[in-house]
Amino acid sequence: MTTTDTEAPLPTTPTGDTAQTPEPPAGIEGFEGTFTWVDPHTLVVDPYNHRNPPATEGGMEVEDTTEPDAELIASVSEIGVQTPLLLRPQTDGKTLGIIFGQRRSKAALIAAQRAIAEGRTFRLVPAIIRSDLRGVDDAALTISLIENAHRKAASARDNIAAVQQLALMKIGKTRKAKHARSLGLTVEQVQAASTAAKLSDASINQVLEYDFDFVEMADLYEVESVSGALGKLHRAKRRDTKADDGQRGNWAHAMQELRDAKKDQEQRDLLTAELAEAGIPLVERQWSWVKLAARPLSDLIKADGAALSAEEHRACPGHAAFFDRNEPVAVWLCQDWTACGHQLAPGAPKDEREEESKEDAKEVRRLVIANNKAWRAARTVRQEFLATLCSRKGDASPAAWTLIMSTMTGTSYLYSHFVDSFRTDLVASFLRVPDPNEGRSKWNRVPNPFGELIAKTPPGRRWQIFLAHVAAAYEQHAMGDSAWRGGIASTTQAWLRFLKNEGYQLSDFEAETLAAAEAQEKEQTEEAAQEQAVEAATA
Repeated sequence: MTTTDTEAPLPTTPTGDTAQTPEPPAGIEGFEGTFTWVDPHTLVVDPYNHRNPPATEGGMEVEDTTEPDAELIASVSEIGVQTPLLLRPQTDGKTLGIIFGQRRSKAALIAAQRAIAEGRTFRLVPAIIRSDLRGVDDAALTISLIENAHRKAASARDNIAAVQQLALMKIGKTRKAKHARSLGLTVEQVQAASTAAKLSDASINQVLEYDFDFVEMADLYEVESVSGALGKLHRAKRRDTKADDGQRGNWAHAMQELRDAKKDQEQRDLLTAELAEAGIPLVERQWSWVKLAARPLSDLIKADGAALSAEEHRACPGHAAFFDRNEPVAVWLCQDWTACGHQLAPGAPKDEREEESKEDAKEVRRLVIANNKAWRAARTVRQEFLATLCSRKGDASPAAWTLIMSTMTGTSYLYSHFVDSFRTDLVASFLRVPDPNEGRSKWNRVPNPFGELIAKTPPGRRWQIFLAHVAAAYEQHAMGDSAWRGGIASTTQAWLRFLKNEGYQLSDFEAETLAAAEAQEKEQTEEAAQEQAVEAATA
């Protein structure tokens, strides 16, 4: 029987001495050159380097792409140049010219000059000297052009991911701080990269245009869900940049306001879900209810004239709610009060004129509520500033010493009332230590609450404890919720002025309050002067 092969036979493999292993092709050298370390002071830019400082175009300045940026200079200052320059011998036979690596060379030169000025040794620069390019100008130009034309910058996402990896590495704080400095970053910025990485690509592109750093990106991620958050933070950053004091005061106030707004929205969302689960309709708040079938329960009474509570009204088929304008709370209403048998309360507005008058009173109340919220939001930022102020190195400022001594040796009600309150929570907060009296009553206080801290505080820093003590007195008795209203106390004015002079960025509302206080003081001074003039004239 004959069979037909349908597949090619497998090749036989030689065995024993007849087996052959193919040799890989041998590598060849690409150019002639040597690696060495060079002094950046001795280098020149090769005349055929593709990148040259630009001339003006049409009378307009053009960006010099050969200049190193601050980040590159910081990196080279911290760890030196890591990628070798490419050099070639110049026509004089002595000088070496840069074919590519010009920005790294300039950064190394700046770092070297700083080191020399500070009496330190400077780092040499790694380089490859292409001896085969001596006199070969066309090849030098082509190589320089290829190096710059084919260079593709890493994406912002790549950079954030890399810094995020550094933040997650289990290395010592000193080593991590060194890496951060070499990147032109702070340790705080490195740690913030993990949160910054959670931003969308669109948001990252936007914040890079606004020059946000990683900490600012992480802050944005925290409040990104709040409408207008990016614009508000961008404006705050511009104001801080314009102030040029190295602080982020406007940013801190903007972030606190956005955090409060986010909390408000979260509470509204939670309340919306609770109302939906209970089957209670949520309706739009109206500017006027007088011509509508719906009315807030505050405008209604029962048929017998008794007040109508929300609990009693739950069984009414018209039971519904709307959100208060200023607070995340439900305001109850009946969607058809006449059909449901309710009556208007005696004080309820019966026409638009009455309601307008009532709305004016409500508007005053709403303004008070809004100002109270702004005052409380500023308090959070202000007290964080105080905690930072009470941990500054060196001695207290002359103004701080004056405040400390005049307050503690004076006879003001503010200080005596603070001492009589036996409170230590604010002092502990400003010193960043646990409150030793937390959970204790006024009559069961720790006799020497900060004794241990006092014992281990060096003499040069004991002013910090004094300042925290005095600051607590002012915060407790000069900056209460109603301190901004009416006749603003001189202690409130003095405290805001002191903080401003110490570098605290007043919130917009704090600045308005201080301006109002100063205007009141000026008016009182002028009135006193007029009274004295009248007395003198009639004497």
